[in-house]
Amino acid sequence: MARPLGWGFVGLFGVGCASASGDSGGCERLSGGPDDDPAAWVVDTSRAWTPVVSAPTFVIPGEGLPVTPQTANNNVALAIAGGRTFLAWRTAPSHFASADTELHVISSETGGAPWTLEATFSLGTDVREPAFLLQDGVLTLSFFEAGTNPVEFEPRATWRAERCRAGDWAAAQVSEGEKVPWDVKVRGGMALRTAYSGDHYGEGNLDLHLETTADHGRTWTPVGKDPVSTGGDSEVAIEIAADGTLWAVTRNEDGDATGKGSKVCSAPAADWSAWTCSDPSDPERYDSPELIRHGDDLYLLARRDVGGPYGVDEGMFPYSTRPKRTALYQLDTVARKVVWLQDLPGDGDTAFVSAWRTGADTWQFANYTSPLDEPDLSWLEGQTSEAGTAIYLGELRFE
Repeated sequence: MARPLGWGFVGLFGVGCASASGDSGGCERLSGGPDDDPAAWVVDTSRAWTPVVSAPTFVIPGEGLPVTPQTANNNVALAIAGGRTFLAWRTAPSHFASADTELHVISSETGGAPWTLEATFSLGTDVREPAFLLQDGVLTLSFFEAGTNPVEFEPRATWRAERCRAGDWAAAQVSEGEKVPWDVKVRGGMALRTAYSGDHYGEGNLDLHLETTADHGRTWTPVGKDPVSTGGDSEVAIEIAADGTLWAVTRNEDGDATGKGSKVCSAPAADWSAWTCSDPSDPERYDSPELIRHGDDLYLLARRDVGGPYGVDEGMFPYSTRPKRTALYQLDTVARKVVWLQDLPGDGDTAFVSAWRTGADTWQFANYTSPLDEPDLSWLEGQTSEAGTAIYLGELRFE
């Protein structure tokens, strides 16, 4: 049964918001704003396009915030709807699990300061992987509750919060157990979500799920066969090609019969649950993947492992002690390969890109990073540094 947030949590959630009981009828619907679905935009595919990334605009920590962030700021989600930019992020003493973790949601009419506090979620446990879902004008945020042990991965539950009006959100636990959601998108009016379940950091027996919802994220059901695959894959980004094919990039961190690193997968338009994945795995590992489409081309925003690859080293410790970047890649769908194009702002502890389309050739995106003046900082040093991490906004455009 869904467990609602009580009065002991930070903030007041949806005291008058009907979404706690499953009825969104009395809540404000967000209309207008750019459509994130690539099918809504016309791109001239006869032209050659070059991606250009703007300089970062740091917002967290920064001026005009209604809350005081902690040292580590990461796990960010972005949405643009109803004339407002919505930003959700995890803030905690460090990158690692903590009982002091908070998840803030802020919004702005200008896409910058001043920001308005929408909600704060504080469960006394770690909270991660925020993702916005905008469907039929209803804006919801999902996130998952983890444990408090900084060296253990302990998924406990998935939560959903619905915006009824400014500053009025109803939040409730919608599922228990080890399933962890990752990518959330609406394509052709259909909400899609990837998730994984099983013994993460175990024997490569994770199940991947592709799901949909008809009630704004209160319940999710499989899209065809479930699971779509079993192996070492966890975080999975998806996007729909112009011909209706579903494409995915997975993080094969645990390893399986194909190796370790990552996979490029696809499923035909007739059955998005019939996945075919690259074998062997690409030994390079693309953490926190985000896929977008421009015309006929698919692009990946993800972490870059400087000095890798992960798939042939001794394991997690060497990976953690190497520098990291945030990078833009292109997907070669013929060879099922990920091709590096350029780095985005990001050093040390970095890369959790959330992108929202703002035009035929433009996206706004949010990301986090350690200070940019230490390009050789390792991932682990960035995760534990007193300098912490910050969140910035940027623009990706194709010229």
